Amino acid sequence: MTAVVVAGKAINFPATTEVNEMTGNTALASASREFDSLVALPVLLGGRSFGEDRDLRLDEVKELLLSRATSPAIRDLIWREIVNNARSGDGIWTTVALGMAVPGLANLAKQFARDYVDTSYEDLCAEVVTAFLEALRTVDVDRPAILTRAYWSTYRAVRRSAYAEVLAARAVAAAATEARVVPDGGHPDLVLIRLVGESVITDAEASLISAVRLDRRSLGDVAELLGISTNAVLLRLRKAEMRVAAHLTGTAACSRKAFKQGRKSEAVGGPDSFGAPDRTSVVEEPPGILAA
Repeated sequence: MTAVVVAGKAINFPATTEVNEMTGNTALASASREFDSLVALPVLLGGRSFGEDRDLRLDEVKELLLSRATSPAIRDLIWREIVNNARSGDGIWTTVALGMAVPGLANLAKQFARDYVDTSYEDLCAEVVTAFLEALRTVDVDRPAILTRAYWSTYRAVRRSAYAEVLAARAVAAAATEARVVPDGGHPDLVLIRLVGESVITDAEASLISAVRLDRRSLGDVAELLGISTNAVLLRLRKAEMRVAAHLTGTAACSRKAFKQGRKSEAVGGPDSFGAPDRTSVVEEPPGILAA
């Protein structure tokens, strides 16, 4: 298991497939199942780019990545090939990249679930997947420790979104409080209707907030109803809630611009850097402790 210390807390990224809970309707569970379905297909990764004399099946690639005998340099060559394939626009390779990273991403979601007990695990999994897919688009494949830096980018993005979740919960609470003093009977939905009338959110966004926050419907159920992905539902919900939070609490940081900026890296050196000059040269270690 590879461990990284962030803010005094160890974040463990499994080096072996120890994700037995990949069942249910979370975004990570879906990613794991989609990857497993690809393993049975003749999907091959060109092995010559990382020293093999033939193309490898996906299960062979995963085994190679998880092997203690595989050097960090070879892991980077494999991940460079996977990321470049994913960036080519072939959705299969995006699924492959996500599936290969699921063990570490699931562990990351668990870490956040312990830290943010009021946020649903399903929401956190969806946010982890969304953040990792963004990291795939921005991680520098010409620098060492590709996967580790993608994990770091994911960690930072989910942490910011978890803070946004706290602000969103505060906004919903404010809506409920305001609803209790509405002369016509008072219900949070009435506040949402008023926010639509004031052009803070749209009818569709009000329905989305009501379904998820007030009726407690799962993101998966709403996604199925709308015919879109769980990640898309989460992004729509976050953007709408940021505007509601800004309107009801007067928090300027909750603007759409701030939300977008929050999705980007805090690091000056680049979107996938570790955020500190002395960490930019860290190389991914074999299973064990990652020196930071």
